[in-house]
Amino acid sequence: MNEAQRQSYLKAMGLTPWVARVPLPGAAPSQALDWPEEEQNSAAAPAGPAVDVSVTTVAQGEAPLQHSALVSHSAPAAGKQAPTGFAADALAKASSFKPAAPLKEEQVTTAAPSPPKEKITGLRFTLEAHLGGTTWLLCAQEDSQAPGLGRFEAPLMASLLALFQGRPQRPRRFFCPLTEQPMPADEAAQALSAFVAGLSEQSGGERVLLCLPEAVAETLFKQPRYQPFELGQLPALVISSLAEMLADPAQHKKASWQAMQAHGYDGV
Repeated sequence: MNEAQRQSYLKAMGLTPWVARVPLPGAAPSQALDWPEEEQNSAAAPAGPAVDVSVTTVAQGEAPLQHSALVSHSAPAAGKQAPTGFAADALAKASSFKPAAPLKEEQVTTAAPSPPKEKITGLRFTLEAHLGGTTWLLCAQEDSQAPGLGRFEAPLMASLLALFQGRPQRPRRFFCPLTEQPMPADEAAQALSAFVAGLSEQSGGERVLLCLPEAVAETLFKQPRYQPFELGQLPALVISSLAEMLADPAQHKKASWQAMQAHGYDGV
């Protein structure tokens, strides 16, 4: 299992990776991780009433204090002491505060619209790859952070794979982004092309059928779906995603099947 897949599984299970700060018994030697200790001679705190927090021992027969802690102020009870330090500054600022005058109509400006989310976070998707005959079927997961296809996606993928006399086995997966850093579309397309070329070199296969959402397909390949192109030096075709076929079968199943028939992806 590669590191990206391991991190995805841990995140999906709600586990947080951790690193030991000290060597563990019986563990292989590794570089120790440590952080510099805080400076002892830190800047003195501003003047103000001192607070003494100390843990007290409850004598036998006495009711325990709440939180088992006694909080006492060192300032005398009789008479009020003039505020000093930050308290005096805050009091002076509060006394001199004046409400701001309302903005005139010409002073009101409209904030600039935020950039599209894709430009901030980059592409994020996960593909599950299966080989049927000489065709690689790559299906996008509806939830890119899930360990696999959804409850209704898996049977639909198996039906598509059966057209090429294949059946679901242990899948290969392509993760975008490969790390936690956002991945631009051109880099994601290059990585996917290399992934497909590696699949063909290791396990065979002569063409690729991808089930991708429309936005992902057009961003990756700069062309609409249902049109043939080349990916990883193999003929390729993009059809609707499994989630789209399930949500609107009349539109997406029909368009996908017509494209598969037109370009020779309707069976072995």
